[in-house]
Amino acid sequence: MAMRLPPGIDRATFVRDYWQKQPLLLRAAMPPSAFTLSADELAGLACEEGIESRLLIQTAADAWQVRHGPFDADDFAALPEHDWTLLVQDVDKYVTPVGHLMDAFDFVPGWRVDDIMVSYAADRGGVGPHTDAYDVFLMQAHGSRRWRLSYETYTDDDLVPGLEQRILSRFRVDEDWVLHPGDVLYLPPGIAHWGTAEGDCMTYSLGFRSPSQQELAADWFQYRVGLADEHRLDDPDDLSADTPGEITAGAVAAARQLLDALPDTGSAAFGTWLGRHFTEPKPQFQIPPPDDTWDRPRLTRHLDAQQPLQRHPFARISWMTASDKVLLFVQGESMTLPDSCRPLAAYLSQHRRLADDALAQMLANADAEALLLRLLNDGILEPLNA
Repeated sequence: MAMRLPPGIDRATFVRDYWQKQPLLLRAAMPPSAFTLSADELAGLACEEGIESRLLIQTAADAWQVRHGPFDADDFAALPEHDWTLLVQDVDKYVTPVGHLMDAFDFVPGWRVDDIMVSYAADRGGVGPHTDAYDVFLMQAHGSRRWRLSYETYTDDDLVPGLEQRILSRFRVDEDWVLHPGDVLYLPPGIAHWGTAEGDCMTYSLGFRSPSQQELAADWFQYRVGLADEHRLDDPDDLSADTPGEITAGAVAAARQLLDALPDTGSAAFGTWLGRHFTEPKPQFQIPPPDDTWDRPRLTRHLDAQQPLQRHPFARISWMTASDKVLLFVQGESMTLPDSCRPLAAYLSQHRRLADDALAQMLANADAEALLLRLLNDGILEPLNA
């Protein structure tokens, strides 16, 4: 499924002029029929262990209650008639049609994609005015929601004190739009926004990963530590028996030399680490191997029968070029592949549903075939709707 962009804006224009730069309202960008999840089904997900969900109830202008799931029927029965919202994270991992909506956004960096959160709001429900540190596409699925945007800069001093949610205590309105089913609103990081349901409504939010400098540094330095060996610091030649307590310039140089042996951000190891970091799944989304085994005859029969494959809903896949090789990153791990696998690596990272005819053409390459079989036997790929 493709998303319809406004007249005069193609995919390249969006990436160049809007992505991480300015908001864009896309009217009738997606067919309302694409949003098949019902409110009852969403509530059912919120009742399951292991699925992250929240209820936000506004009780006064600056007063909010936040409850975390799993919930039960009594929790929903006790809710007021208005001013509350149910939010469920990672719905794309559990409901296949929701995951397939990501195909409409294949023109923005796939390695940034995090999840689709689905919210159901009673009349006047919302999560209050706030900012996000990441890009988001807000897809209106059912009903109508008013979105107000503010281009002012806000700080922590502008937050309502004492709340778990980061809700702004003041908000200057610069844009005011009502979204209807099929409308999509793109917001870059840092744009303050405030969504309010006009009657009951459902909104799908495609969010993106935006790691902080601190998060990247912590993971990179931990990766470097893992590459260190047991070589120990040797004493330098400028030791002095007269000043045994002195840390000499030679000692500093020896320690620096020992650490300089570890890879830095200019090394090939940095790119490998970065690909692993971007595709590292959340702990609850590890993929177990399948019960059965795939071999070449089975794969050939499957594709000859015009049966497609799909990425496992949990799977994160990206790739990069490294000299004359291709690095494929899957679930936080890396694979070094010959350059002949580049078309397959690009195809796997861009598509979640894998067409049988496209895959069949790639099976002429023995390395590509071996890669497909490995991913099938690792559970990364599976038959469509398995």
